[in-house]
Amino acid sequence: MKNIGNSCYMNAALQALSNCPPLTQFFLECGGLVRTDKKPALCKSYQKLISELWHKKRPSYVVPSSLSHGIKLVNPLFRGYAQQDTQEFLRCLMDQLHEELKEPIACHNQEREEEEREEQREMERGTTEDDFLSCDSGGEMGDGEGGGGGVGSLSEMELLIREEAGRSISEKEKLKERRLSYCHRRTSSEQADEDADVDTAMIPEPDNEAYMHCSSRSCSPHPPDSHSKLSSSPPRSSPLRTAHSYVLKKAQVASGGKRRSEVRYRSVISDIFDGSILSLVQCLTCDRVSTTIETFQDLSLPIPGKEDLAKLHSTIHQSAVVKPGACGENYNTQGWLAFLMEYIRSWFWGPVVTLEDCLAAFFAADELKGDNMYSCERCKKLRNGVKYCKVLRLPEILCIHLKRFRHEVMYSFKISSHVSFPLEGLNLRPFLAKECVSHVTTYDLLAVICHHGTAGSGHYISYCQNGINGQWYEFDDQYVTEVHETVVQNAEAYVLFYRKSSEDAERERQKVVSLAAMKESGLLQFYISREWLNKFNTFAEPGPISNQSFLCRHGGIPPNKYHYIDDLVVILPQSVWEYLYNRFGGGPAVNHLYVCSICQVEIEALAKRRKTEIDTFIKLNKAFQAEESPGVIYCISMQWFREWEAFVKGKDNDPPGPIDNSKVALTKSGGHVQPKQGADYGQISEETWNYLFSIYGGGPDIAIRQTIAPPQELEGLHGEQKIEAETRAG
Repeated sequence: MKNIGNSCYMNAALQALSNCPPLTQFFLECGGLVRTDKKPALCKSYQKLISELWHKKRPSYVVPSSLSHGIKLVNPLFRGYAQQDTQEFLRCLMDQLHEELKEPIACHNQEREEEEREEQREMERGTTEDDFLSCDSGGEMGDGEGGGGGVGSLSEMELLIREEAGRSISEKEKLKERRLSYCHRRTSSEQADEDADVDTAMIPEPDNEAYMHCSSRSCSPHPPDSHSKLSSSPPRSSPLRTAHSYVLKKAQVASGGKRRSEVRYRSVISDIFDGSILSLVQCLTCDRVSTTIETFQDLSLPIPGKEDLAKLHSTIHQSAVVKPGACGENYNTQGWLAFLMEYIRSWFWGPVVTLEDCLAAFFAADELKGDNMYSCERCKKLRNGVKYCKVLRLPEILCIHLKRFRHEVMYSFKISSHVSFPLEGLNLRPFLAKECVSHVTTYDLLAVICHHGTAGSGHYISYCQNGINGQWYEFDDQYVTEVHETVVQNAEAYVLFYRKSSEDAERERQKVVSLAAMKESGLLQFYISREWLNKFNTFAEPGPISNQSFLCRHGGIPPNKYHYIDDLVVILPQSVWEYLYNRFGGGPAVNHLYVCSICQVEIEALAKRRKTEIDTFIKLNKAFQAEESPGVIYCISMQWFREWEAFVKGKDNDPPGPIDNSKVALTKSGGHVQPKQGADYGQISEETWNYLFSIYGGGPDIAIRQTIAPPQELEGLHGEQKIEAETRAG
């Protein structure tokens, strides 16, 4: 890839991702699934780049200008030609790809949701101190990076009926979310369409202060939070990449006083890179254990120093004697002689740090005391505690970030210690929770990104293993050189990509190939998800067959997917289908495709309802603006109004729950209700309130008298002509 101006951080990251077979095969073999209506359509730029890189008639090098332009639109941090951090670029890119490609996961039925809640309660009740004795060395548990956000509040003196295109979450909230300790990426709030016309939106001004803060930060090659243990990029709407690290879609009030179930999303990015960690905090007074499941997309590992390393090894060997199966399993195999040789070598040449050391330090116990005491729910007060974490689910590709950069108040520096890492057989079994659902626990190296230089400047290159010939190559912008694996092992690693290794998976693939080659007559043909078949061909653990991805809940093809159904499915012989179904489960079995007539009727009814509500609102709003001195004006929660707007504009398939004015209402003595000072509310006419209330119910109703302010010219919904709106001071 050509360097287009200090873009080595981007080129190194893209080469590493390009040599991750599951991701590259998706963009090469499942190109028809790369569909999005979100700007800047970074997934299409990435698909074009991958196609050029792996084309048989590719040029000597490619120029990633389209993807570079797209990432700069997503995150102003990458604008200009300053050196940036490759890890932060990875988080931003992968988060944006997820947001553009994500699809909602089929809703669990009520029974399954209750089972999950019961499992969580059992986990909280049944976890004992014995579960934590395997990781008993000290270590710091830093905050992970996250992303997410919410919309800034409107002043009670303002009524803005316009939309800020392409922006639904303020930068200030995003930066705040990045400091969360975990991130659950892929289910952030929907991003506003860039070309949408809005008549009903009451959306605040963008937070330009946060934008300036982000774009003016130091360009030294390091992530902003060098102390995070868990990391994942912020949600799409955020220009940086977890809550999220992926913030789940905010809960919304539904009828009957219940909140709407949270919508969960998945994409090829989450399928490949997402894992989960079980965090446990134990109160040292009452022994109560609380648990939290955190989703990660990469692990940010500390590099232990000489003293930390000696303490870590000492603790591991002690716990290995007392309790087999502890975190020191990896170390036991090396023997005391090897340990002694390492100790002597470290005395003369500095500490010998391995990737397993970094993992052990990451998963070590963290004491919660002093200013960091634990608030125990049982004791109802602050207590000393211990925090542990273990892996609950391993990702298909494990991304590891070594925290080489430290930032103090007055200066920054780089940790240049060599960290040895295995090319094959990285075993994560010692760090698994007993509830871990992953069966394959060993990993082989795919790629490693290296940084040469200081904390203030430097150069990025990557070493990647070619999936076709198995050879290692050095990628230095437009220069590509074949290297021996010893060169890779001696590299100063910054970011590593490991892939699950499984001989069983390869044997199963060969079995399917042989079955498909057999000529059998009189058998049925079955349809299977093209995306799942790509998982089977590239994943060590593809999981159950996911044909629900192209079916509706009635078992037919959704009308909006039928015109490109050939991109979603592959036809298999009955023998192959039966083998895959018996081996992996899932389904359902599909041997006939048809457009679902029930969904078609529902879609038409939903479109009619949306149009009716929009048209009625515009009509009532125009009448409201025409009044010179309305007697009564009603207040409505902006949070609820935005949810309603998202529904009627088709950004959210589910209608909002009852109107919830509880956060903007203040009840005075005598039962009089008035808006809270500075609360986030908009102002509508009595007729508009009655109309929305007749559909959604809720409350309480807040009626006030207003004076008239000069009208503002604002845009209407769905490209309708501009109308006049009045801003009335409360």
